[in-house]
Amino acid sequence: MKLICLAATALLCYSCQRKTVASVPLNLQTHTDTQGNQMLLGLHKKEDLQQSPYKEWFDRNYSDYKIDSSSVSLLMPLIKNKQFEIFMGTWCGDSRREVPRMYKILEYAGVKPAQIKLVMVDDHNSTYKQSPGHEEKAKLIHRVPDLIVYEHKKEMNRIVEYPVVSLEKDLLVIMKEGSYQPNYKAAAYLLQLSKEKSAAGMTGDTVQLTEKLKHLVQNSAELNSLGYVWMAANENDKALFVLQLNAALYPNDANVYDSLAEINMKLNKKEDAGKYYRKVLELQPANENAAKMLEKLR
Repeated sequence: MKLICLAATALLCYSCQRKTVASVPLNLQTHTDTQGNQMLLGLHKKEDLQQSPYKEWFDRNYSDYKIDSSSVSLLMPLIKNKQFEIFMGTWCGDSRREVPRMYKILEYAGVKPAQIKLVMVDDHNSTYKQSPGHEEKAKLIHRVPDLIVYEHKKEMNRIVEYPVVSLEKDLLVIMKEGSYQPNYKAAAYLLQLSKEKSAAGMTGDTVQLTEKLKHLVQNSAELNSLGYVWMAANENDKALFVLQLNAALYPNDANVYDSLAEINMKLNKKEDAGKYYRKVLELQPANENAAKMLEKLR
């Protein structure tokens, strides 16, 4: 089961269809998201978002956004030698809201198209938050949109999913190399830790790690999303570990056990999967998916 918050976003914002259109240019070939709606994948340009069916929400959110011109005027002299990389999903409500705003601000500040790299990622479980060209690899992408700011090819910082204060003010702090910490501190901490330690190495610090994450994590969806990112990348030991941490942090959340059941099914650990599906039903007796999966496991 994907994140509960993703389901809510889908109800509000989804608009995308599973079909590759061979008659259009390569960069406009389309695919379908998990709801059967049309989506873009891979490297694209702003102009691609100004084609149907994306045009409706892109143009509206671009034109409706009121720029903080006083903050952007301070950004203008700071954009030299900066590059911007935007990871987004056309299936994602946050991307639909924030990316048009990002473009409007960057263009107002004088950022040229050549300074912006736009990457579309997938929402299917097997390729979750991935691009066909894997531009996301080693970029620690766990939420979209993700706006990364570079100077001389070195990352300065990034805005993850939505701004802490505002896009203009957040970018100004980043450009001035001030103290800026993006959203989802727990996931960011684990991603950084995973670069230094294996899943086995992190497991040895479970108690201390759980205690630290209590003060960083926003909600159960934060680490659940990271678990699916690692699952899609076939980093299954890490996925299992982070989902176990999530259950320790949120022991009464049925969705975290559903995710644990799913990773155990992927690992062919059917006994453990069954245990977690039973836990889902204990917390949500009417959960049809858990009941159906338990029936399959008999």
